[in-house]
Amino acid sequence: MKENLYLSDILQNISSERLNPYLSFTGQREVEALGLYSWNIAICESLYPSLNQFEVALRNSMHRAASQKFGRAEWLFSQLHREEFEPMERTYRRLSSERQNAGVGDLIANLTLGFWLTLFRSRYEQTLWPELLEPIFPHCPRSQRTRRHVYARLEMIRRLRNRVFHHEPVWHLRDLEEQHQRILETIGWISPAMLEMTRLIDRFDSVYTRGADHYATELDSVAQSWNA
Repeated sequence: MKENLYLSDILQNISSERLNPYLSFTGQREVEALGLYSWNIAICESLYPSLNQFEVALRNSMHRAASQKFGRAEWLFSQLHREEFEPMERTYRRLSSERQNAGVGDLIANLTLGFWLTLFRSRYEQTLWPELLEPIFPHCPRSQRTRRHVYARLEMIRRLRNRVFHHEPVWHLRDLEEQHQRILETIGWISPAMLEMTRLIDRFDSVYTRGADHYATELDSVAQSWNA
């Protein structure tokens, strides 16, 4: 059988370690595997708007609520345990060395999602919670507005975010549609307006419904034209 230059060129530029799970699932059928691989990339892309809006809204809502509670924008420098203070301070020193007049706003934008989620751990129970839950999530149903429940929700989103941002498979997650809805719901807990903005740019439902076969068909069409 004549080698397909299109497929061989693609395959040599994707590591076998990355593609093997897709080949295994499709019975070593290259076009189907690449279709599944492409669909996964498209799904990850479609999750970016909701994940982006969630992360931005969360950190700014947390900072705004804590600044009001403690009466100062620099609350991070006085309220953190050592485990969180040290990485925060390293980030601030780096920002200060990279730019003049680096301020608290720059620090807030550069702290990781993982950092913000550590503040939901039990060691902050008396410092931050439960007092800050309502200011941060003013539209969260009262029955769900507990530190443990919110932390579990945020951890779920963080794990999905890391899979997406590290180019890992997400297509096979059976509750992926539900996870996406939880991200949107959590944005709505913070800001219904931010949720509506997110819906304007969110394409997850259409991409997920399209399925891997759509991408496999497109790839096969291009592959055939290369060998024509």
